[in-house]
Amino acid sequence: MAGVAGSRQLGGAPADICSLVLRHAELEPRRLFCQIVMDGDEKAITYGELVDAARCYASAYRRHGVQSGDVVLIILRHGPELFASFLGAMLIGALPSFLPFLTSKQNPELYWTSHATVFARTGARLLVTWKDNLQSLRAALPDVSIAIHLKEDTLPTPEPLEQREYQGSAFLQHSSGTTGLKKGVVITHEALCAQTRAYAKAIGLGAEDRIATWLPLYHDMGLVSCFLMPLMLGVPVVALDPFEWVARPAMLFDAIERYRCTLVWLPNFAFHHLCTAVSREARWNLQSVRALIDCSEPCKAESLELFAARFGGMGLDLSKIQTCYALAENVFAATQSTLGEPPRTICANRYVLQSEHRIELTQRDGMRFVSCGRAIEGVQVRIRDETDGNLPDGQVGEIVLGGACVFDGYYRNSAETEARLADGWYRTRDLGFLLDGELYVTGRLDDLLIVHGVNYYAHDVEFAANRVPGVIGGRCVAIGDYQPGTGTSEVVLLAEVQAGTEERHAEIRRAIKIGILAETGLLVQQAGLVPAGWLVKTSSGKISRSENLKRFRQQKHKAAKP
Repeated sequence: MAGVAGSRQLGGAPADICSLVLRHAELEPRRLFCQIVMDGDEKAITYGELVDAARCYASAYRRHGVQSGDVVLIILRHGPELFASFLGAMLIGALPSFLPFLTSKQNPELYWTSHATVFARTGARLLVTWKDNLQSLRAALPDVSIAIHLKEDTLPTPEPLEQREYQGSAFLQHSSGTTGLKKGVVITHEALCAQTRAYAKAIGLGAEDRIATWLPLYHDMGLVSCFLMPLMLGVPVVALDPFEWVARPAMLFDAIERYRCTLVWLPNFAFHHLCTAVSREARWNLQSVRALIDCSEPCKAESLELFAARFGGMGLDLSKIQTCYALAENVFAATQSTLGEPPRTICANRYVLQSEHRIELTQRDGMRFVSCGRAIEGVQVRIRDETDGNLPDGQVGEIVLGGACVFDGYYRNSAETEARLADGWYRTRDLGFLLDGELYVTGRLDDLLIVHGVNYYAHDVEFAANRVPGVIGGRCVAIGDYQPGTGTSEVVLLAEVQAGTEERHAEIRRAIKIGILAETGLLVQQAGLVPAGWLVKTSSGKISRSENLKRFRQQKHKAAKP
């Protein structure tokens, strides 16, 4: 088939994603790529069908003037077009990149401002979206000039693919920026293949596996683990609509049971969401699962234990709940726990950690951390201090990564690249420590709350608040409000709650303060309760600390006026 390059090999097959997929389609066109579940319907997509649709998109892109190296931005909802539009761009050497679409829970002004920055920085040649979203874009950004291909447009007949070697930049992943600072991570064919080889080996991924996912493709976890990696290796995927899953999380278990799925990747909050939102009377046979892998957010031992206690009798015991440390700048996974064994959990002296930034193991009344496992093959993990010196085991510092999977740099952003990438080592701005060769993540430099010289991690504060009855799950944020009079920050916890009496809200405030004090040792000065939908989200759907701090200060300033 035209376009298949046979010189570089990945386990005996061409070692780039395009050539691998084209070969799958040529040799086994009826082989299942994906079972899409959406709006109560199901649609099977074979490799032959995927490649046919991708070639149609490739022809459409050429008619829009897209050439090799051009950026194609994709803003689409769940459906077959997601996969074909992305692969179609890669087939002609263009750089596709998924971006999230606007939801009712996001601030439209923040969303479109962020995306305008992406349009300008990438110099994107084309945007793939749908008609109604285009109207929203034109209303918010009337001066933005970019070619548009609508999902509703009729695709042309595919033209023959030109013979090419697929090397160098393959696609862009966009990080989760907060105020228009989203950064395009350049991923090469070589780095993607290195990641696929190493991570597949770490988890024993093979043709007998089947992946269940609801993860959006504009995050690296969904894009790599649940689309590109299985696509390259011929592992079938069962893909659910992310927004349908949030509303009805039990559909994940339905899919696992029906299709005998073996692997699932989940962010930490999803373990809690499944525990609280799934009916206690419902039962499934989930024995087919080899691993549910906690990733993307700091992994919490309490979450894994709660999940195992709730669903262990259905086949999801603690040995099947695994952990991973991953980030877009390393394509995806950097470390992985050992499948078949519960990840190691330790308890550290809270005072020593917060004041001396080192781990002193204790038996009780400490801070618990769960291991993210060991570095996968070809990845090096170091812990460094502010002067770039390597720290010993048990000392908390910044996690830095090196190896074959590390990205080449941020797209058209040399200043950020130089600040974070040097001599092949990437500064993650995540904090953690190594112990007996395993990585533990404690938090993020950007989310560190320093009060009277003591370090607290915002996600720990939020985790404690989220467990308080009355707080809408996942809808709270811890922010540091610097006080010039005292020379330190005052920690404010903002939490969304449903409407209720003042007495009930007073109870929730007290419970939040008590829970945070018990879990972290931090006395929160203010627990502010806000109505559902009040908190500002980023363009990728995460709660924005900076924007919510700004909004909190604005309201405090208004309240202070006579």
